[in-house]
Amino acid sequence: MKIRITNNITLATLIAGFIAGWDASGSFFIFPDIRDTLASGDAISASWVLSMTNIVGAALLLQSGRLSDKYGPGPIFRLGIYTFLTGTVLSALAPSIWILVGARSVTAAGQALMGPAGIAILLQSTRPGTEAKTIGRWGLFTGVGGVVSSVLVSQLIDSYGWRGIFILQIPIGLIVIALLYKAPKFSYKDSSVVIVPIFSILTTVGLVLLILPIVKIATWGWLSTKTLLCFFFALAILTWLIKRSGSQPSSPIPTHLFHNRSFYLSGVISLFASIIFYSQWLAPLLFITEVWGFGLVKAALILTIMPATFSLLSVYMGKRVDKRGPKFVMIPGISLYILFFFNFWLFAGSDESVFLLTVTLLAAGTAMASVWPTLTAIATSVAPAEDLSSGTAAIHTIQRIGGALGVALVLAVISSTSSLGPVASHKASLLIMPIGAFVCLVAILMLPSLKSD
Repeated sequence: MKIRITNNITLATLIAGFIAGWDASGSFFIFPDIRDTLASGDAISASWVLSMTNIVGAALLLQSGRLSDKYGPGPIFRLGIYTFLTGTVLSALAPSIWILVGARSVTAAGQALMGPAGIAILLQSTRPGTEAKTIGRWGLFTGVGGVVSSVLVSQLIDSYGWRGIFILQIPIGLIVIALLYKAPKFSYKDSSVVIVPIFSILTTVGLVLLILPIVKIATWGWLSTKTLLCFFFALAILTWLIKRSGSQPSSPIPTHLFHNRSFYLSGVISLFASIIFYSQWLAPLLFITEVWGFGLVKAALILTIMPATFSLLSVYMGKRVDKRGPKFVMIPGISLYILFFFNFWLFAGSDESVFLLTVTLLAAGTAMASVWPTLTAIATSVAPAEDLSSGTAAIHTIQRIGGALGVALVLAVISSTSSLGPVASHKASLLIMPIGAFVCLVAILMLPSLKSD
């Protein structure tokens, strides 16, 4: 598999994808240690370490996209890696749970800045007609990061604790900074983009109020006063901004992009794909540890099948998308996902079945490779050059919201069916994957054509 690197900043953006995969996968496996040590066994307090990443990421991605469109992806990407590295150092040194939560917020802000800007840089350096392959390269590095992180965390956490994942991220961030040093200025910018601070603030507040009750639904409940008030004000603010964006081009919400059917459907697919792809980490992890009795090391190693398969296939899938179109690649991938996860739900029980789990995880990794990078490729292919970062940011914001909803659904299903016993309650959470994937399949079938849009 040959990956052609055009310059240092392009390589830096790919390594940033590695960092994103590393951070996302590793966070699941360090949570128990953070809960038991830094949070003194308080799972609710410790959960903010995971929740804050989704909250800050979803709230800032749209702002990041607008900044990248206005000032160019190069400067915003640089700002992102500096911010991320600062948050990582603070996380490694955090003496208390709430300082760690604050440090993770800084890290999430850095990732929000790096993501859309990095993909914009990659797409600007690629030849026309190979966009999906280029995004597949980003997926390759992200998948490898997930594999490496899971393996290292599971092996080293007993010796070095949760701080190890952040300590090991520091030299990787420094490599990115070294690549950026004296790198050529590589950015398209549009000085005509207008950013109105009050609109940006309101968008951030609206998204925080939307995602906060989702990530805390297990403790707040769906019908609590806090949940309903957050949803009410979030919808009021975002609805006002969406209506205003039709006549106000300075709005951070790029509603004009959703007038394109391909972009709109990629947003719908992104929502449900992120629900299932985030759930597929948590639900199987809880099932094999709490029902089958797997230890953390064994669970982490077997779950790396998903990101490993994703990384191996993402570039190939990108080539297929460029040649045959997104539906040609996504339909078989998501159909395979539905079949194998439904089969796992149907036959998994209290007795351990590694073969059944392995083939299901292989199908999950294949589906991720066929769907996840393709969604960004669809969105960026229909977005004008001046809206490239904003379009990417909009899709990634939807994915953050869907990811938070997926985790919340898993916990809510397990909690609401706990009276049925551990096997039944955890099996119920596994149904989220095939059901959500079926909704994805329906939306994929509605995409305009088999040709790349």
